[in-house]
Amino acid sequence: MHQVIKFFQEVRAEFKNITWPKRESLINLTVVVISISIIVSLILGSFDYLFTQGIAYFGQVTKPAVPTINQTLLPTLKPTNAK
Repeated sequence: MHQVIKFFQEVRAEFKNITWPKRESLINLTVVVISISIIVSLILGSFDYLFTQGIAYFGQVTKPAVPTINQTLLPTLKPTNAK
């Protein structure tokens, strides 16, 4: 228990040594972080949109019809006139 009390006393002493930023500086840095976050999100969103549209464009290109297995391997049966 003595170690826990000692730990919190040391934490308290270290908190007294911290130099906290001034309010104006804190507000300015917060605005910078939010601005950079918005700019980066717009850039990444733009790239995402462009890549999505590009992939959709290539997905819409018509390709020649490829016969399926049923069309190529199975013979077609024609009805016969059985009397």
